[in-house]
Amino acid sequence: MNSIRETFVNNLKFYRNQKGISQEKLSYAVGKSIAYINQIENRDSWPQPEMVDKIAVALEIPSSALFEENGSPQNKKDLFENTFGKSLESELLSRIEKDVKEVCSLV
Repeated sequence: MNSIRETFVNNLKFYRNQKGISQEKLSYAVGKSIAYINQIENRDSWPQPEMVDKIAVALEIPSSALFEENGSPQNKKDLFENTFGKSLESELLSRIEKDVKEVCSLV
């Protein structure tokens, strides 16, 4: 189980990268320096609640999403698709088809 800070930082990086927002662009959007965003992502600084809200607005997500342990199911789906370059549904269907063919060959 991650600490709340670890969860926050992981989610911040995930959403920032998912949206294609650089640290520079995020820093401009929240009115802070790039160094400040870097300090947060390196766990050297912890944002005040008002700054958490500004970050969430800049990322176009609810503030609570930054604190969700292991992300939401949609986050995991998006992470899979961004990592492997294919939809989760097509991968699952492909695996099911493979399993069915394997079972049929045994009969």
